[in-house]
This record gives sequence, C-alpha cells and structure tokens, in this order.
Amino acid sequence: MRVSADERRGQLISATLELMRRKGVQSVTMRAIAKEANAPLATAHYCFDDKSELMDAAAEAWLKNLNLFSHEISVHLGLRKAVEQVAEEYWRSLTEEPASLLAEIELILWATRNAAVSPLAAKIYPAYVVELGNIFSAAAKNNGDQCQMDMTTLVRSFLMIYDGAAIQYMTDPTATDFRSMFFTMVDALLIKAGV
Repeated sequence: MRVSADERRGQLISATLELMRRKGVQSVTMRAIAKEANAPLATAHYCFDDKSELMDAAAEAWLKNLNLFSHEISVHLGLRKAVEQVAEEYWRSLTEEPASLLAEIELILWATRNAAVSPLAAKIYPAYVVELGNIFSAAAKNNGDQCQMDMTTLVRSFLMIYDGAAIQYMTDPTATDFRSMFFTMVDALLIKAGV
C-alpha cells in the first residue's frame, strides 16, 4: 500500500520522538528512524534532507504538543492560579513521563551544540515564552491582576526554576522532596511578581 509523502513524514517524525524517548537523542540516525517507522531508508532521505532537518521537524511537533497543553489551563482564575496550574501540569508530566522530558532536554542540548547547522536552538525557548506568555497574560487580563514584572521575565524565570528542578529530580527522584522545593520557588517567583 502506497503511503503519501506527508503521511510518511508524520510517521518518521513520530518515530523520531519515540526513539528519542526510549534511547535518547544520540540514537537518532536516518537509518534508525527509518527502521523505527518501518520505512525504507531511501524514503526517509526523500522526506528529509538530513538528520538536522528531521530533528527540526521533531522539535516542531513537540512544540505543537505545547499548544495542545495550553488549552487545558484555566485562565479565568487569574495569573497566580494559571502559573500554579502550569506548574502542576509540568510536574505531573515530569513524574509520569520523565523519558519525554529527558529527550526534550537532550534535543535542546543537541540543537545548541549543532546551532551552526540548525536554527532549532534559537526557536525552542522563544516558543515556550510565546505560549506561556499568552497564557499568563490572558490570565492576568481576565482577572485584572497586576504583575510587577514583564511576562517574558516571568515566563523565563518560571522555566529556569522548572528546568533546574526537573534535572535534579531526574538524577535522583528520591534524594529530597523536589516537588515541594519546586513549588516553593514558584511561590517565591509569584510573590516577587506581586501576584
């Protein structure tokens, strides 16, 4: 049965994401992805020029998942509740699917190391800033909240807290109560922001 190029691209991207979750970014090669997707290697090369283009497409797919997640946040409850809800969802995702976050971090690091051949590194965090900034701005506006820092700073500070907490959690989940520490830091950020 013939598979359209668009459908095959989707299969190859899904295979890339799954392989990264299971074995890490270092395992991604055109050959490994073709095998994972049950596709001929020539088809993988037809759909994507090289590994960089495939990794860019995989990152774009990841960022689309961020958009889906955003629709579940209750912006009508105000800025503090929206940030806390995002924090809850991020932490739940970390504890339920740590391999996904580890693969995402590896993808960010791979993109940073390969910035000369891939524009991906410069896209990832700005995409988070836009998406979370939209959520947080809508929540503040809907509730009449005044934030004492601009939304970009709030979002980037939130992501810095989460990234640090997530990396420490993944290295040894039982070392301490990382969840409590994470939420303490988020609360401190919100106090600093005046919400």
